[in-house]
Amino acid sequence: MMSKSHLKIEANFISLLAMNLSLKISGVVLLIAGFILTIKPDLLTKIAASVDGYQMIEKRVKWGILIGLGIFLIFYHNGNSWKSLVAALVTALTFGIIIARLAGFVLDGFFVRQIWWLLIELAVFIIFGFLYWKYKL
Repeated sequence: MMSKSHLKIEANFISLLAMNLSLKISGVVLLIAGFILTIKPDLLTKIAASVDGYQMIEKRVKWGILIGLGIFLIFYHNGNSWKSLVAALVTALTFGIIIARLAGFVLDGFFVRQIWWLLIELAVFIIFGFLYWKYKL
């Protein structure tokens, strides 16, 4: 027969597994919603016919936040410090925005001004990715 402390530990372990699973499922839902809204940004709001390709890419990029949040919920499982949490969150959000911007390049065309935004996002991604790697150790 198991003691009360063993049962309590087992119940805590099961609740942690359930919470982890629910976070992963939420991440998958956010990731799928982000991809759908990135590909079809007029699904929730009407977009004016006079919107050019540059503006259309900017409308797609905001849905990259959902992609990044989904990536964060799926892959982040290291709760060592708040520094690693913030670095991982910013890295994942930036990666989601980069994915959405690249999808905009494919769907709407290539614009030089968008390259500058992409380079800034890549710099942020590299900096916070490095910080996450550093804080994770």
